[in-house]
Amino acid sequence: MSAPEDYRAERTFVSREQGAASLTVKEVELHPGWEGRLHTHPTDIAIMVSAGAVQLIIDDELRTVRAGCTLFAPPGVPHKLVNKLWIPVRLLVTYPTTDLETDYLE
Repeated sequence: MSAPEDYRAERTFVSREQGAASLTVKEVELHPGWEGRLHTHPTDIAIMVSAGAVQLIIDDELRTVRAGCTLFAPPGVPHKLVNKLWIPVRLLVTYPTTDLETDYLE
């Protein structure tokens, strides 16, 4: 894992740097107190929770997603992640591009 930056750390498994043309897979760790900004992407995003739990706000709905579950953010649907627990949450994030566009709404 890289050093925490704004309560977040990540390492990349598959990307353009490893020769991928249209796939990114990374592990992201969100530290206690981390809250993302509401945003959208023009592509599908799959996020598997591998340790801990995270709150997902997606399209005005709040869900708590625990280890072993996968959440899905379709293209253009506003979403954000929040870690209100006292332990880090570890996520495996996958999307079908090597250049992810993000449009922030807040």
